[in-house]
Amino acid sequence: MFTYVATIAILGIAAACVYLLARSVEIGLISLLSVTLFDLTFGLDANAIGRLHLRALDVVYLCLLIAGTIRFAHGIRFVNFSRGITVGYLFMFTASLLRGMGANGLFAAANEARGFVGPLAALLYFSDAPVDERAIARYRQWYLIFGAALCGVAALAAAGLPVGVAAWAHSDAAALDHRYLPASAAAVIALCAFFALGSNLRSQGFWRTLAPVPFVSAAAGLRHRTVWAMMLAGIVVVAFTDGALFRRILPCALLALIVVAALVLWGNASSNFVGEEEFGASASNADTWEWRVNGWQELLDGSDQNLASVLFGQSMGGGWLRIDAKSHLLDDAPPHSEYMTEYLRVGLAGLAMILLFALSPLKLLRTALQQDMAFPDLAIWGVITVMVLIYGIAYSIEPESYALLGFANAIASNVHARRREQAYDRVLSGDTELSSDAVV
Repeated sequence: MFTYVATIAILGIAAACVYLLARSVEIGLISLLSVTLFDLTFGLDANAIGRLHLRALDVVYLCLLIAGTIRFAHGIRFVNFSRGITVGYLFMFTASLLRGMGANGLFAAANEARGFVGPLAALLYFSDAPVDERAIARYRQWYLIFGAALCGVAALAAAGLPVGVAAWAHSDAAALDHRYLPASAAAVIALCAFFALGSNLRSQGFWRTLAPVPFVSAAAGLRHRTVWAMMLAGIVVVAFTDGALFRRILPCALLALIVVAALVLWGNASSNFVGEEEFGASASNADTWEWRVNGWQELLDGSDQNLASVLFGQSMGGGWLRIDAKSHLLDDAPPHSEYMTEYLRVGLAGLAMILLFALSPLKLLRTALQQDMAFPDLAIWGVITVMVLIYGIAYSIEPESYALLGFANAIASNVHARRREQAYDRVLSGDTELSSDAVV
């Protein structure tokens, strides 16, 4: 009797959670960021349900996907570019998953499908989020809180507390490497630096101007070269799209370099923080990049590749088994590239769809250059998109970063619709000399 009551209670709670997430994207974002923060801080253990191991993050992911499906089904009657991409990608993913269940078993296919929560949530849930000025400011605020909390976790880990990587690392070497947070967390911190820049662009005051400095310092100090490349790419894009924002970046970057240099000097005299030697090794060591490239080549040239797998992907749950080119030993680690993972499981067709979705917000950079429409932080959302895409070259893009691509797509769609409305208003008012950009 107790088991039945408990089951009904759990199902009721789950249904209520899905209902709340379906009604409010902000609640969904808060849930995702909160559980991700606890996972990155303490390393939440997975609970086994039969052969399936579930974490709290998996429960949130599942609720987001169910809520996203409800939201998508509710709005399917309004056809647009994003929904067309979503339908096509869902077809490719479902086909790979079903093939995987038949060929590799339910649990193997389901466990590997976890890696596709990010694009699915972005397509189904976040890409149709409300994008009025207040909603965008709230999304940005929650990410800034999330990034500030991650900076705090890194600081506590540097002070010797067992949080961050030290709490869940599988080896002492990983904990002693002074990379207190994984690359996914450092990437979010770097993105928050640009959010802080954009939100403070119209504000005055010394302290508000310095708000991005802790984020830049933390992102640089965590020593993930891909994150360094992200920030450099963001600065370059800003230089060509928003002069006012670029002028704000320069003093922040200089101050952040001073902070990092001071910490390195302190690290030279202390074992609690990274020193000059470790920074030099991070900048010059190309072993991990070579390992990635060699693994990609092995996976691309595998004997199980054929025309069908190239176009539509291999079965979900087949694993990533290959021979390491240096050690000549078997390696089953994931490819460490979002685009390679997509290609291998949903093929060129699925990869093309997710790239079309991810690249779509770049039109915000052109709109920001034209500056003919008042809309909050257009350039920043375009820059964020570029940075996330750079990160995906060497790592899988995590759901909290994919959510930003979803928001950016929602903003781009909204801006596009408003531009069309303005174009038609001009036509109705007798101004027929319209640029092609206004009606495309």
